[in-house]
Amino acid sequence: MLTKIRTKLAIVILVLTVFFSFAQAAPERIVSLAPSVTENLFALGAGAQVVGVTSMCNYPAEAGERVIIGDAFSINLELLLSLEPDLVIGDSTLVQGHLDQIAELGVPVFAVGPTNIREIQESLILLGDAVGRGPEGRELAEAMQLRLEQLAQKAVRPDRPRVFVEIWHDPLTTAGPGSYLDELIVLAGGENIAGDVENPWPLFSEELVIARDPQILILTGFNKEDVLQRPAWQGLTAIQEGSVYEVDPDLYARTTPRLLDALEELIRFLDGEQE
Repeated sequence: MLTKIRTKLAIVILVLTVFFSFAQAAPERIVSLAPSVTENLFALGAGAQVVGVTSMCNYPAEAGERVIIGDAFSINLELLLSLEPDLVIGDSTLVQGHLDQIAELGVPVFAVGPTNIREIQESLILLGDAVGRGPEGRELAEAMQLRLEQLAQKAVRPDRPRVFVEIWHDPLTTAGPGSYLDELIVLAGGENIAGDVENPWPLFSEELVIARDPQILILTGFNKEDVLQRPAWQGLTAIQEGSVYEVDPDLYARTTPRLLDALEELIRFLDGEQE
């Protein structure tokens, strides 16, 4: 199965300034700069090697026992350096600036930047190799592939319900082509009403939502009561039929194996199951 995901993907791998080789001994002290990286490190069995994380790294629970060195916007470099990391790992789509700065200080850095499920699988392999957990990375990638194939069988349906994902309400933001949320909608058997825009994370007009009349509303902002009371949205099929779902944004936003939990949940929603 790995041959299916071995094609060259658009994953950004950065080894900046400081020489770092996978052939060297596995790093013993790792700092993670992104929740998805932290989650994947623990999934690989490398949790004991993680000494520092960000305040956003809330899964698994053990991650909360590590030293917090900042958040996605601000890193305490002095505290990070005091941890004497062998390797700092981040998501290149989120913390590229931090990685550049850390590398300039002489600390080895490594990054991945998956944008879809296939790239998540490949990034698990690469991350596993980087931290001395190569076999575990391949096992996780294989397990994801097997589960994805199983879920695909559940997603076969005669129609493709119209779906709108509200990422944020002001300004109204959604998921477009090139985003993993758009991929989840398609894999679940739905039609993303923002599937024809050019931006993976576009602003979307309320008028267009009304015109395209989604049958399913997915909310990642914990604002279901507000959405249900919007006067202009009362005629939407999703609201009329009670198909408005408030979801855990961490499941839908992090590039980890748990993204398939989001896919399984989305399949249930499209099947008409309630929360």
